[in-house]
Amino acid sequence: MRRFVGTLTGIILAGALVPVVPAAGASSGAANPAPVVVPGLREWHGATGTWRPRQGDRIIVEQARLHTLATRFATELRAASGVRVPVTSGRSRAGDVVLSLGSSDAQLGDQGYALRVGDAVTVRARSETGVFYGTRTILQALKAGSVLRGDARDWPNLPERGQMLDVGRKYFPVSYLKQQIQRMAWYKLNLFHLHLSDWNGFRIESKKFPGLAAKEHYTRRELRDLQDYARRYHVTIVPEIDLPAHSVAISKYDPSLAFTCDSLSKPNTGWEGHDAGGWTLDVTKEHTRTFIRELLDDIIPIFDGPYFHIGGDEIPLDPAKNACPELVAYQKAKGYAAPGDVFTAFANELDAQVRAHSKTTQLWQWWDYKQAHGVEANKDIQVNEWLSSPVARAQAGYQVIGSQDGHLYVSPGFSTSPGGYGYADPRHIYGEYDFVAAPGIHGYKISRWSDKAEQNPPEWFDFFARRPIAALADRTWGAPRDGDFKAFLDRYDQVGLPGDRTGLSQKGWKLVSASSQETVHENGAAANAFDNDPYTIWHSDWSAKLPQEITIDTGAAQRLGAFRYMPRQDGGINGRVASYELYVSADGQHWGAPAAKGTLPDTQLETTVPFTPVKGRYVRFRVLSEHGPSKTYASVAELDLYRG
Repeated sequence: MRRFVGTLTGIILAGALVPVVPAAGASSGAANPAPVVVPGLREWHGATGTWRPRQGDRIIVEQARLHTLATRFATELRAASGVRVPVTSGRSRAGDVVLSLGSSDAQLGDQGYALRVGDAVTVRARSETGVFYGTRTILQALKAGSVLRGDARDWPNLPERGQMLDVGRKYFPVSYLKQQIQRMAWYKLNLFHLHLSDWNGFRIESKKFPGLAAKEHYTRRELRDLQDYARRYHVTIVPEIDLPAHSVAISKYDPSLAFTCDSLSKPNTGWEGHDAGGWTLDVTKEHTRTFIRELLDDIIPIFDGPYFHIGGDEIPLDPAKNACPELVAYQKAKGYAAPGDVFTAFANELDAQVRAHSKTTQLWQWWDYKQAHGVEANKDIQVNEWLSSPVARAQAGYQVIGSQDGHLYVSPGFSTSPGGYGYADPRHIYGEYDFVAAPGIHGYKISRWSDKAEQNPPEWFDFFARRPIAALADRTWGAPRDGDFKAFLDRYDQVGLPGDRTGLSQKGWKLVSASSQETVHENGAAANAFDNDPYTIWHSDWSAKLPQEITIDTGAAQRLGAFRYMPRQDGGINGRVASYELYVSADGQHWGAPAAKGTLPDTQLETTVPFTPVKGRYVRFRVLSEHGPSKTYASVAELDLYRG
């Protein structure tokens, strides 16, 4: 598979009339600006002062069923602050965090929350999910610096927001899936679609058909554990078995299940696995239909969630279908108007089977793409729209999830630089893509495909998806945009991810000096190295030689403990840093020994380098050698710093 807010004038919050300020807007007077969080807050009214947990503070739960959530939050709060905050009930006092299901604010829905930060901190919601999301906001704000006093109301613009991960082509370990769940919850994302089968791997243990699963697969016990883990983070798992195409792995298990006609068995499509044989399962045979029904009855009960995805994409198009005698004969015998109707009618049969398991069927958009058809997919199927915007499908009466190819697809096996197919540009996702919220549109997701890159490690795939996922999270939640894409990335870097170091804002950084910069043949200005834009670079003068260096004034003395280097992201390797030295100075005059030195890996991925914490205001990055072929250039897309 090739795969905002009108002016707000006032609200009633906690019994008081509170003027509303968009979360991203500038504060007036001494009022606090909105906290640094991703996604941004929908509504914010700043007060003055800050809150941080102190010894003796407590987490107060007003309803017993919040105790488990509060206990986990206490663990996270201790990790973030170093302060042990016990969970209890009863009357609150200054410094406490109060978690409550006592909200009567209908606009918050089942995911929103109201946050009041004063002498105490109160999260009030209509559901556990809302309370949970409120705790994410507290943790993010604390990580980025401090929890600012003020009042917020916060709720999503779209109910379902998430990502799909192709674990069919490439097996990702359970530990990585859990990491993704934790990160999704950090950004208030709630839908994790697992593409569990493809041409080269069926990834689920089957009791009914032993031997079907690939060597690297997920056992029932692992999937049970994964779902329990996801539930704690309010994430829904959506399992997918892709049928009847992309089914080479199933056909190898039992060749009699597949079409024998070359046009459907080995379609000349160029997709990976198209020439391996057995691409399409032969649903004209009762043997195949029985197998699929028994397989689904074996697999569907493994999963608790409300959805089960049956695939349905990239069945070969009409010329290939018309060239398959057994398919055409079956079409005519059944009286279908087009051969593709055979597959759509079968998808509708599987829909009935999925509904019998008390779940909603999901299906990839495909049956009406460049194909004659007389049968439509059932309207109770939730369609994953990937070839176009979801708007038209929703207007036709379907329930839809949008994941538009070319916009929301992350397929780094095809391209790893902007402009290439499969490269999801976070600038476009944040600033340009229209995440329409309309009846029938449940939400949107980033789809992450493993095509042509199965040999790469999870962290390679992860790099190309992190910023697109965060941008989607921000826009589908629906907070006002806080300026341009660079302002968003500055917020993204400060919030980071659970367990990560805390990045410093680059606002106010200034270039002190640069040994050289190329501004004639390209925009290689030295200030590009810290402009919050991964797609601009500092490049040394083309006629200069190594070593090269830049010196930056961060604006204030602070304790530093790591830096992150991002190489150029335009596909070039000239100037990709190899050996380096990084210096820290309090006054920009006295530097001493390097805080860090060594050799960076030869990779497009960003690299974070920790060092012994040191306090300083000025930073100098010195490039001694490069991985590029010229051996004479220096280039930096982004140089970020982290607190020590």
